[in-house]
Amino acid sequence: MPAFAKNPKFIIGTIVVLWVAYIIYANFQPKFVDFYLLPFGVILQFKLSTVIIGAAIFGVLATLIIQYLWRRPSNETSSVSAPTSPAPARSSAVP
Repeated sequence: MPAFAKNPKFIIGTIVVLWVAYIIYANFQPKFVDFYLLPFGVILQFKLSTVIIGAAIFGVLATLIIQYLWRRPSNETSSVSAPTSPAPARSSAVP
């Protein structure tokens, strides 16, 4: 068995990918989800798999945007003081 296959991150990642693939495959039936937009009968119909894939894409994008906004440097001025002038030089000559 290759060394990378023994890594716990690889094993967990493989399980998650297979689980997501199973969810998409199992829900790829022609079941529809109805979204009632208005009480007058305006209805949008989506396949269940489309809703799941759309929710996953939305979650990924929202996570990436939140991470970017959280980690970017702030433009606020911090409490950095202006550089001070150096102390006057002292003469080291002995009289």
